[in-house]
Amino acid sequence: MAYPIILAFILEISIQGIGYSVFQNLIENILFAVLIFLAINQLSGIKFGKKIANILIIFFYLILIIETGLFLLFQTRFNASYIYVILNTNYNEVKEFSSVYYNYNLFWLLLFLVPLLSVFSKKIYKQVKANTINLIGSLILIVFVLSVLKFSELIIYNLPYIAVKSYGQYQDQVNSINTFKDQEEYFDTKLVTENETIVVVIGESATSKHMGIYGYHRETTPRFSKLSDSLIVYNDVISSHAYTTGSIYDIFTLSNYENPKKSTPLISFIKNAGYKVFWLSSQRPIGFHDNLVSRLASAADESLFLNYNDYLNKTPYDEVLLPKLKEKLTIEGKKVIFVNITGNHYAYEKRYPKEFDKFSSDNNTKKSKIIDTYDNAILYTDFVVSEMIKTVQQEELKSALIYFSDHGEEVYDTSDFFGHFEDKPTSTMYEVPFLVYMSPSFERPLDFTIDESRAYMLDDFPHSLTHFMGIESDLLKKERSIFSDKFKARKRIIQDSLDFNTFKLLNKK
Repeated sequence: MAYPIILAFILEISIQGIGYSVFQNLIENILFAVLIFLAINQLSGIKFGKKIANILIIFFYLILIIETGLFLLFQTRFNASYIYVILNTNYNEVKEFSSVYYNYNLFWLLLFLVPLLSVFSKKIYKQVKANTINLIGSLILIVFVLSVLKFSELIIYNLPYIAVKSYGQYQDQVNSINTFKDQEEYFDTKLVTENETIVVVIGESATSKHMGIYGYHRETTPRFSKLSDSLIVYNDVISSHAYTTGSIYDIFTLSNYENPKKSTPLISFIKNAGYKVFWLSSQRPIGFHDNLVSRLASAADESLFLNYNDYLNKTPYDEVLLPKLKEKLTIEGKKVIFVNITGNHYAYEKRYPKEFDKFSSDNNTKKSKIIDTYDNAILYTDFVVSEMIKTVQQEELKSALIYFSDHGEEVYDTSDFFGHFEDKPTSTMYEVPFLVYMSPSFERPLDFTIDESRAYMLDDFPHSLTHFMGIESDLLKKERSIFSDKFKARKRIIQDSLDFNTFKLLNKK
C-alpha cells in the first residue's frame, strides 16, 4: 500500500515542487492507509473477508487516482465545490470539461496500474487470527488515527470525508428551499411603484475584466458601448462565490455570508407583490428535481429550459431565447422575466456562432487560443444581451433590464491558468459585470439613486431587486440595495473569511 502513496507524492512534487500542502496530503494518505490496513487485516479472518478487503484496496487506489488526477490538472485538492459541480452537471458538460481540461499529464496516472503486473506480489496482508486481543488493539489504533486526522485538521485532505460532508451541505440547501416551498409562507409586502416588466439576465462565467465597456484592451462589447447613454454600468460588483450553485443560491435567497442559512426565496417576494414570474433558460434543467438552480427556478409561475437535446455536443446558442423573451413581453400584466443564458461556459468556442469568431492572436499557442475564444464568447454575449435590451425598448412599457453574471472567470489575467475554482481563487473569478437599463417611463422609488462606483456583492441582490421594483417588506433592507440612498457599504467577504479588497491587492499579477 506504500506504492500508490509514494507515487502520488512524487507526481505532486513534480507539478508543484516541495510545498506545505503536499506534505500534509502525504501524511493524510499515510494515516488513511493505516486505517485501511487495520480494517483489511481484521477482515481476513472472516467469511468473505478477503473479497471485502480487496474492495477496500481498490477503493483506496481509486481515491488516490482521483486526488492525483485533480492535482495534475488543476494543482488543487478535492473540495466542496467539486461536489456542487458534479451534482449540477450533465453528460454534455462532462464531455466539454474533459475536452477542455484534458492534458498529457494524466498519462502518469497509468503508473498506478503497475502493481497489476505479474511480477508483483498480490498479497498485501497476512492472515490474522480473529481474537479479542487483536480486535481491541485494532479498534484502539483506529480511534487513535481518526483522532489525529480530526484534531490535526488533516481530515480536510481526505476525499471520502469531504465528499460525504459536501453532499450533506448540498442536501441541506435543497431541503431548506423545499421546506420553505412546502410551508407556502407569504410575506406582507407593499408595492410603492407601478412598473410593468422587469427582465433579469443572469450570465455565466463572464468577468468584467474581459469587457471593453469596463476598459479591456479589446472591444469585446461594442453594442453595450453604443447603448452606453441608456445603460448604468456598475464597475465594482463581485459574486459571493466562484461557482454557480453557491452564487445563485445567494442571489436568489436572503442568504449571505452573515446569515448563510437564511433561505427565504427572492421569487416569493416578487409573486407576493402581484407580479407573474417567468424563467427562461438556454441551459438544461438536468434532473429537474435534483438541480438546485432548477429548484429555485421552479418557484416561477412558468419555467422554460431550451437546452433539451440531452447528449449532443453542441448546445443551443443563447439567441434562441430572443423570440421567447419577446413572446413573454407581450403578455399583459405585471411580470418579472428571469433569463438564464449559457454565456461564457466552457468550452468557450462552443458558445458562439462562426460569425462571432473575430479575435485571433498572431501566436498560435494554446493559451492565446483560449483567450481568443473566451473574448469571442464575450462578444456574443454582448450581442445577445443587447438584443434583449432592444426587445424591451421596443415594447415601450414601464420596464427595466438588469444583466450580471453568476461569477467571473480566470483567463490568464492574474494567474497562469483559466477557469473558476473555489479552492484556487483569483479576483477575476469574482469580478462580474452589472448593467442596468430603464425605460424613460420606469417608476423609481423615492430613495432611488445612482452611484456606479459602489462596492457591492451579489449576495445582496434580493434586497436590491425588490427595492428597484418598489417592493417593501420587514425582511428587506434598503441599506443593502445598490440603488438606495440609504445604501451602506459592507465588507465583501469571500472564502468564509477573506476581505475581497485586500485579497484583490494581493492577487495582482
